[in-house]
Amino acid sequence: MTFQRDAVIGGLSAILLSLCTACAGPGPQPSEPTGDTLVLQASSAARLAYDLGNYSQAQTLYRRALVRAQAINDADLAADAAYNLAMSEIGLQHYEVADQLLRQSEYDAIRASSDTIDIRLLRAKVAYLRERLPEAIALANQVIASKAPRNMHLQAKILRGQIFCDTGELPSAKSELQSIEGLVASAKSDFAPSIRADINKLRGIIARLDGNMVVAARFFDAESELLRTAHRYRDMGNAFARAARAHLSAGNTALAADRFFLAARSLAGLGDLGSAKVFAESSLTAAANAGDDDAHARAQMLLEEIAKGGVP
Repeated sequence: MTFQRDAVIGGLSAILLSLCTACAGPGPQPSEPTGDTLVLQASSAARLAYDLGNYSQAQTLYRRALVRAQAINDADLAADAAYNLAMSEIGLQHYEVADQLLRQSEYDAIRASSDTIDIRLLRAKVAYLRERLPEAIALANQVIASKAPRNMHLQAKILRGQIFCDTGELPSAKSELQSIEGLVASAKSDFAPSIRADINKLRGIIARLDGNMVVAARFFDAESELLRTAHRYRDMGNAFARAARAHLSAGNTALAADRFFLAARSLAGLGDLGSAKVFAESSLTAAANAGDDDAHARAQMLLEEIAKGGVP
């Protein structure tokens, strides 16, 4: 393929609405493609917009690249452009559109005699986001049964473990996590921060389902830091909120106030003022319960800035 597709998306949470704001992790990654100049220019500009979180602009530019690729009947370029446009649609929470684009990408990839397993993996994640769990499981199973690279196998197993958690199949989720841990231990090199973040998220959710909130909070804190390293900032904000709730359930109100504040500040900076306001209010309450005047003042100031329409 002319572009390198990257099917790593994150933010697959047990609570669908909390993950949907930015489920896409590292997005489309062009590797200095040769070929049509118009496709290259549009795709390069789209990638920059995507990295900045401007999914609407990325959508427009990747759509332009797709139309051009189809016009010149370049199957390689069309497959990549459709895939990359799907990533932008995921960022905009247009999951049905993303699914249609991924099917289109798969069609052109087959025409170009290219591998389609990365497309199948992303289709599995989109099916999950659409709450079509049997379809997500079936697609994940196809990836696991394939000769895909180890990191794709791992992502498919993480997704399957997440689904087991969502459906209350805790023994199956634990078994899946044990298999994941085995894959990680046998790997000759470390996996990318984005994947390690998703593993910690699964560990945290399983610990939370087991009622071990202290351990869950520790895993969610680790997830947050790895997401920061992976530049998945919107997912990081939601991970801070997960950690905050776990700390709160464990009785650590001061830590809960801090994590709620970090979640609110990050999401406010990314323009998600609705979620930021909710988390800032939670930080304010937790700080008051903890008797932490400094944390209370920070949360109050942040709430005032959010009410003005942003943060400094």
